[in-house]
Amino acid sequence: MNTEEHKEIETQGPRVRIAELQAAPIKENFNVKHLKAIHYYIFQDLPKHGITKPMPGVFRDATPEGNDWRKDRSLSEVKNGFSVICYSPMDKGALSHLDQTLAGVKPDALRQLKTPEFVKRLSRLYAELDYVHPFQDGNSRTLRTFTKQLAKESGYAIDWNRFNQSEHTRNLLYIARDRAVGEIAQKKISNHDNLRDVVYCMDRYGKNPSLLDLLQKAIRPMEPPIS
Repeated sequence: MNTEEHKEIETQGPRVRIAELQAAPIKENFNVKHLKAIHYYIFQDLPKHGITKPMPGVFRDATPEGNDWRKDRSLSEVKNGFSVICYSPMDKGALSHLDQTLAGVKPDALRQLKTPEFVKRLSRLYAELDYVHPFQDGNSRTLRTFTKQLAKESGYAIDWNRFNQSEHTRNLLYIARDRAVGEIAQKKISNHDNLRDVVYCMDRYGKNPSLLDLLQKAIRPMEPPIS
């Protein structure tokens, strides 16, 4: 399999599966099992083609003690030209954090919130889940599908596609997510060099919109808001 074929399989197969999930969502309780089921469904076809990263529905291994799960991005919208973020080490503490984050996710309760409060809650939920970053790959697609279903069952719609209109809009979402994750990660980063780089980037995101800012424009009520 050449590089182009590999990329095509990694991109098109999951795209079709995501569309299927929008038409027929997995019925679960927005818990860890639900998150894994969505990831499995989206990436279920990859192993058939010899692609084993990510393994569908399987959490990544914990990083060795004293290490961080670091990712670097090249982003022209950031003053220094790049963004550095550290995700959870996926250890017992991270798994407990994931359980606690999902414990309060109840569509019936979220439906009672006014729009500004709902957007704030969903923004925080996305940041917490993104910080844990439980899968080897495919976290973004999984979280977008998960939160879109959650919003719909709570009486709201999220237009994630608005961030795919250009490289600029995609980068704005990257920056907003990295900033939100960085705020959570700063107190939990093990390596001093990683902490320095994350703080350096956080100081240079400038006036780019926050995740809350972006979601305020991407979320709308499907029914009249509660007065």
